Amino acid sequence: TWQWDPTVVAGTLALAGGYAWLIRRRGRVLAWSPLARVYFAGGLLALVLALESPIDVGGDRYLFSFHMLQHLLLAMVVPPLLLLGLPEDWRAFHRIRVSPLAASVAFNLVLATWHLPFLYEATLRNEPVHVLEHLTFLAAGVLFWWPLLVPQGRAGSMSVMGKIAYLGFAGVPPTILGLAFILSPVVIYPFYAAAPRVMPLSPLEDQLVAGLVMFGLGNLIYFAGIWVIFFQLDDKRATAGDRALAEVEGPATMRR
Repeated sequence: TWQWDPTVVAGTLALAGGYAWLIRRRGRVLAWSPLARVYFAGGLLALVLALESPIDVGGDRYLFSFHMLQHLLLAMVVPPLLLLGLPEDWRAFHRIRVSPLAASVAFNLVLATWHLPFLYEATLRNEPVHVLEHLTFLAAGVLFWWPLLVPQGRAGSMSVMGKIAYLGFAGVPPTILGLAFILSPVVIYPFYAAAPRVMPLSPLEDQLVAGLVMFGLGNLIYFAGIWVIFFQLDDKRATAGDRALAEVEGPATMRR
């Protein structure tokens, strides 16, 4: 039976309340656009969806595929949305610098380590270990997305091609992990082999779907990030082109 977790609810309400209070006190921050507030709200919604919905119960008790979806939400969706929801001045890029290489290695190491069979089984049978897993996914997600949000020109910022390469290489480990689940001829986690069947999927079919979630959805998230970076680059090129055209046309108009 699904029930609200008071700890998760209290934590989410505290984040929302603190954010609303900051909006009232710091509403004049120029870098804090209405879109940023939409991002933050989306991050909270994704957090609640991951931890306080049938996705959580289904993944904890019945379906590996639901658990995999929960992991992607916690590691790849919630962190970037919450970070984008903060005013740029509050992200403290000038004080906190994260190596892209270290961030990528740490993120994928956390992702791979928690999916080792003995650790994964421990999270399903021990609630404190499960909570620790979720917290490390969130922390590693923040670490991973941090270098991508450093504004261009700031110390530690990556070039556009560097960001694209960063996301491109980041898709390799989830692809390998997803393919391992898809191609495995046996059920990797005994817990799900013995779990009650609540959907018309065998344990092996459920594992295949989980692999597709990790391989497909994980890479789609990275692709969306690459698309946004390209979109911003096109905007900058268009703006620069308009300025150059104005500079050329200005003197010509004066000569007339």
